[in-house]
Amino acid sequence: KQFTVGLSYRPLLNLERQLICPICLEMFTKPVVILPCQHNLCRKCANDISQVSNPSCSLLLLSRGTTLGSAGRFRCPSCRHEVVLDRHGVYGLQRNLLVENIIDIYKQESARPLLKTGHPSCEEHEEEKINIYCMTCGVPTCSLCKVFGEHKGCEVAPLSDIYMKQKSALTDGIGVLVATNDRIQAFIDNLQGICRNIEDNSKAQKQALCEKFDRMYAILEERRKIMLQRITYEQDEKTHDVEGPGTHP
Repeated sequence: KQFTVGLSYRPLLNLERQLICPICLEMFTKPVVILPCQHNLCRKCANDISQVSNPSCSLLLLSRGTTLGSAGRFRCPSCRHEVVLDRHGVYGLQRNLLVENIIDIYKQESARPLLKTGHPSCEEHEEEKINIYCMTCGVPTCSLCKVFGEHKGCEVAPLSDIYMKQKSALTDGIGVLVATNDRIQAFIDNLQGICRNIEDNSKAQKQALCEKFDRMYAILEERRKIMLQRITYEQDEKTHDVEGPGTHP
């Protein structure tokens, strides 16, 4: 029977983590070999670790351009179990066809385009690209430096994971700054609004006060005129009484 695998993003991400080679920290590259301890390695990575662990073993150059390691031994990078090779070297290890099939299914289901970008090379291992980040030393490095080099006892993580974490941290930081800026701008706008309200209220109060004083002045002016007229009238009346009626023509 043919099965169709429908995977969402999160299961795909979890599956991808299970398909990472402990040497190159990338998805297994076919052919994938299974060790006696049941852990898996890319055959190229197994060959690299075998050559480094057995520098005295001779290498036979095949006519097709590949190398075949003679009998040797190395330790599994996952559980440190000792792997003993026969005269065929890593080519004598059994291929894990199940893992290879899962990789094919994963690539079909994920359907994510690969980024064609260049990678810087390790200064110590020129043919190895920098693909991990040393958490202990705080520097990027290559997988061979982790297995055999100066970062052997250090804690490492895939460079892409560190990139995503730092990118996420920067994005969160920018988000906090933007949110803080928005709050500060809103506070400034509120203060400016309060200042405008105070200014408008002050103008309104001044205008109302001036209008009241103008009305009071008009009333007082009217009262002044009335009182002056009354005083003038009383003055004329009293003067007339004093002078008598015969004094006027």
